[in-house]
Amino acid sequence: MEYVNLGRAGVRVSRICLGCFSFGEDAAWKVGLDRAQGLVKRAIDLGWNFFDTANVYSSGRSEEITGECLKGYRDNVVVATKVYFPTGEGPNESGLSRRHITRRIRTSLKRLQMDYVDLYQIHRWDYNTPIQETM
Repeated sequence: MEYVNLGRAGVRVSRICLGCFSFGEDAAWKVGLDRAQGLVKRAIDLGWNFFDTANVYSSGRSEEITGECLKGYRDNVVVATKVYFPTGEGPNESGLSRRHITRRIRTSLKRLQMDYVDLYQIHRWDYNTPIQETM
């Protein structure tokens, strides 16, 4: 497997990242836990160490499945998740405000069953929040 730098973070990731968008059980085309475990194991066996999900994929179930699949591998993988899209009904349940980001990373970490993520990404631009607030 070929590895590349993840920006300037000093972290090396496999050139191929396993996107976990399809992990979940809420649609016919979704990949449930059993199948996801096989896919993740195969990816790791091939040398892939980079896994990407988001808090809104399958209403959070993708993060749960990703976390379950990566148990026992955490020290050897790089995990990315994302924030932005609505996660509830209220006016503060989306976006890139400090409040929303702080609340969403906590719930993502709980679903992933992890103490940290390696890359926390902005899922899309928030025109209502100054970038200084987001950073």
